[in-house]
Amino acid sequence: MTKTINHFLINDSWYLVDLPGYGYAKTAGKSDRASWLTFTKEYFAKRQALVCVLLLVDGSIPPQQVDLDCANWLAEAQVPFSIAFTKCDARKKSGPTPAANIKAFKAELLKDYEQLPACFETSAQLGQGRVEVLGYLASLRQLEAAEGGHFL
Repeated sequence: MTKTINHFLINDSWYLVDLPGYGYAKTAGKSDRASWLTFTKEYFAKRQALVCVLLLVDGSIPPQQVDLDCANWLAEAQVPFSIAFTKCDARKKSGPTPAANIKAFKAELLKDYEQLPACFETSAQLGQGRVEVLGYLASLRQLEAAEGGHFL
């Protein structure tokens, strides 16, 4: 679980930034959780060089309101984002399949939006989605470079 902001310099030209997520928010105290939420929203809304947020959503469980709320906030704040459904190889014993969970999540988003952001199904265990996500990030990098941006 990420508890700090981690910056990863990629090819000496752009940064991938890993921010604390809901796991941190669940374990933090109430005041820490509030300041984390404020910081995160400000970071996304005011970061001029931000090209895309990659929202990680656990595909092995049914849609969670916190994930839907985050996606909705990003869309309403006009922060560009994509969704990476994680753990797509895992299935909870008594729950629906990851495919059903992902379909349900997308259906929830489509209640309010005409078009979904780019979505990827991934598995760290199997390497699923790795090529697709890396290709997507590369295309964003190329687009940003062509527009004269810095891609931070």
